[in-house]
Amino acid sequence: MLLIYTHKITPRLQYIADLLLRELLEIDFEFTTSTDRFYQHEGYKLNYSRNRIGGELFIYSHSILFESEIHQQRMEYGEVNGITTLFSSNKEDDLSYDPFAASFFLVSRYEEYLPFKEDKYGRYRIEKSAAYDRGFNQIPVVNHYALHLKELLQLRYPDLVFPSKAYQFVLTYDVDQAFKYSDLPWFRKYGSLVRSLFRRDKEFLKERKAVLSGQIKDPYDTYDYQFELNNRYRIYPIYFFHMGNYGANDKSNVWNSRRMGTLVKSISEKYLIGIHPSYNSHDKPKKIEMEIARLNAASSRQITRSRQHFLRMSFPETYRRLIEQGITEDYTLGNPGLIGFRASIASPFYFYDLIRDENTNLRIFPFAAMDSALYYHMKVTSETALSELKILVDEVKKVHGTFIYIAHNDLIGKQSPWKGWNSYYEQFIEYARE
Repeated sequence: MLLIYTHKITPRLQYIADLLLRELLEIDFEFTTSTDRFYQHEGYKLNYSRNRIGGELFIYSHSILFESEIHQQRMEYGEVNGITTLFSSNKEDDLSYDPFAASFFLVSRYEEYLPFKEDKYGRYRIEKSAAYDRGFNQIPVVNHYALHLKELLQLRYPDLVFPSKAYQFVLTYDVDQAFKYSDLPWFRKYGSLVRSLFRRDKEFLKERKAVLSGQIKDPYDTYDYQFELNNRYRIYPIYFFHMGNYGANDKSNVWNSRRMGTLVKSISEKYLIGIHPSYNSHDKPKKIEMEIARLNAASSRQITRSRQHFLRMSFPETYRRLIEQGITEDYTLGNPGLIGFRASIASPFYFYDLIRDENTNLRIFPFAAMDSALYYHMKVTSETALSELKILVDEVKKVHGTFIYIAHNDLIGKQSPWKGWNSYYEQFIEYARE
């Protein structure tokens, strides 16, 4: 066991020490505020305070973990082993920055509690983050901070054993619209038909007729292809279903149609599933409750996983609402229009409510990349997308983290608008799962 001296044990300090030491490094520790106990301890120990006691390992502590308020923090950037660091101390300590404070700032999304200008969907602009500004948004630096601590401890205590961790790949699917032409509300069926006639969109009319007459498969119906990939590469994706009503940003199918029910039931019998709360549910807790109930009924499963549609969320309100609805795992945290690490970490962690200054039981699974970000926002080719994803996968493998990817049923398969992606998609899965 590692004994850590600190002048004050706070919820913030306990939370981030649990994450870095117990979860990422898998070693046990205990805090003490007694200098006598710390001085007399003959085992592994670390001083995390403002003053040395003797010749022990010493990390100069930043004030953020001993505060309860939220305010603009002054950043002092540095670098250790090529990795950007926050809260550099320059205090003659054994590590040139505070890994606990830096990790807490990034993982808690501290900067998203401060005033900021939202994008058109009411979301935080990732381009305004410290990670993006300093160019480390595609590196899981928090995992590296844990490794810095490991190296520091191993140098002093060579016999201290750290369990080995394995890289993991998690594939997830967002089913925003299960079918392009089938199971649509009547006004959408006829509305799209009228618009296509007015625009003289012959390709749309031809495809629509062929699908509805049974001549060809619905272009969004790529589920058999997904299942074949799942079996071939031995992966078990998590599927998130949109069960909300139709809206300007909710192009969903009829949630209680027979075909939709069959799809949900068949997938839930093979794979894990979760709710994909509608865009319009973001500020309406009753809608979230209703949509979860719909998925519960359709799948005969108790729904405990979630990912926000459009990745629309705000701290801490979104997560508080999900907790109230019995959600224990959320997969929303990531960048809507970029690839990389929004919380600068490639491992699951618990949500810390900064307003209440307390840890919660909601487990956050941050994703690293999403196909719609690559295609619609970054507008890269299939070949470039594969190259970018491989680089990101390699970064996660370096730290033995978890690479989580979001795919959509309408962006894979031979009829996808993203030409050639199905071939590269398979190459990506094969590379990421190794």
